[in-house]
Amino acid sequence: MKRAEETVGQSGLYRIHHQGHRPTHEAILWRGETFPSCRICGEAARFRFVGPVRESEEFEHVGYDRDFMESVLSGGEPSCPQLSA
Repeated sequence: MKRAEETVGQSGLYRIHHQGHRPTHEAILWRGETFPSCRICGEAARFRFVGPVRESEEFEHVGYDRDFMESVLSGGEPSCPQLSA
C-alpha cells in the first residue's frame, strides 16, 4: 500500500483506507501527483492500486473528496477534472 505524501507511480483507480473514521472508498489519482493526506486521519490514509479506469465506470478524482480537498489544493496539484472514462 502507498502512503500519503508518496508520489503516484501509476494513473488509475485507487482504494483508499482511512483510520476508522469512514469506510474504504475509491478515487482516481494521476501519475506524478502526490498521494494526499486526509483532513481527519492525516498521513495514516493508505492507497491501494485497483487498476486502470474502465470505460463503463465513472469515478471522481480524489481532489473532489472533502477529506482530501485541502491537501490536494495546497499541494499545487494540477486541475482535477472529473473523469468519465
